Amino acid sequence: MAKKIDEFGQLEYWLLDNGILEIRTVGDKNKSKEISLEEIAYGVEVQQRLLEEEQQKIILLAEMSSMSKLSKSAKDFLKTEEGRKLNDFTLANALLVSNAFSRMLGNMLVGIVKSDYPVRIFSDREEAMKWLLSFRRP
Repeated sequence: MAKKIDEFGQLEYWLLDNGILEIRTVGDKNKSKEISLEEIAYGVEVQQRLLEEEQQKIILLAEMSSMSKLSKSAKDFLKTEEGRKLNDFTLANALLVSNAFSRMLGNMLVGIVKSDYPVRIFSDREEAMKWLLSFRRP
């Protein structure tokens, strides 16, 4: 059973039974929202804490259906050394989108965050999960 491990702002963090960390948006899924610097920085902290607890890199599913853009300060943060810590924590990241706005944000994230790990954008949750689980060590 999925377990909610944290929340901050408009984001919730869930640890799924298969070990995937899922980031979900809170509130009205039909209203697009800007992601703030504080929310991005907090997410980095959550992922670092989970890495320390699990002693393995994180497989991440980010549900982006109601996210439309990153604040300028959030974009700038992701380019810093602290923001690039995600490379140390993450094994693979699937971005789950449901509309053109969230797809644009996903493409922007892929362009901004120069990741050392694979990132793919999906519109189908099952495909995203299957792809993510291919990274799980036996």
